[in-house]
Amino acid sequence: MKRAVVALFLIAAAAGVAIVANLALLSYASSGNDPVGKLSPRANLPAAPADVIRPQEGPVRGSEADD
Repeated sequence: MKRAVVALFLIAAAAGVAIVANLALLSYASSGNDPVGKLSPRANLPAAPADVIRPQEGPVRGSEADD
């Protein structure tokens, strides 16, 4: 009986810690200044080198169109 009570207490404590951690992470993630739909890019990526093969523009032709 004592074992079951200890196990139940440990499970309840682990669940409580998980709930508190999730709430803390949710409040941290929602505290940003960027509203949804108005996100701004933060990465400054360099341009691709000139010898890079560019993708073709226009409709895809051939049987591999659904790949």
